[in-house]
Amino acid sequence: MRIHHLNCGTCCPVGGRLFDGYSRGLSAHLVCHCLLIETNDGLVLIDTGYGSQDITRPRERLSDLFLALNRPQLRTEEIAVAQIRRLGFAPADVRHVGVTHLDFDHAGGIEDFPNARIHVTAREKEVADQRRGGVFVSRKRYRPQQPGTSVLV
Repeated sequence: MRIHHLNCGTCCPVGGRLFDGYSRGLSAHLVCHCLLIETNDGLVLIDTGYGSQDITRPRERLSDLFLALNRPQLRTEEIAVAQIRRLGFAPADVRHVGVTHLDFDHAGGIEDFPNARIHVTAREKEVADQRRGGVFVSRKRYRPQQPGTSVLV
């Protein structure tokens, strides 16, 4: 088994060291850490980070508040699909995607892997399907523009 550590999204919120513990400037440097695991049965991706549609249509897909506060860099070269290709694999080689939670900065790339089986906890799926979790969370956390929540297992 081989594990690749991927940065599938960089955010630079104002606050520097208050956010990340080490930045010396005004902006912090936070990454969406994802894992790509090579197995005998294909690739397993843990979290997807931002997806290709997040990069091309951020205002349609991501919360305006999230964009303003976190200042995501939204670089094409950071999305999981691009990094997987650079490693010599095809997106179709990803057989399973495990999602720690369905926030758009962790699950935005689900649709970039249409052949993968998606895994998420039953409770996370239930909350997403019912769009529960408080007024702000239910409106902003689970975005209907991001497909995939109806096919999670």
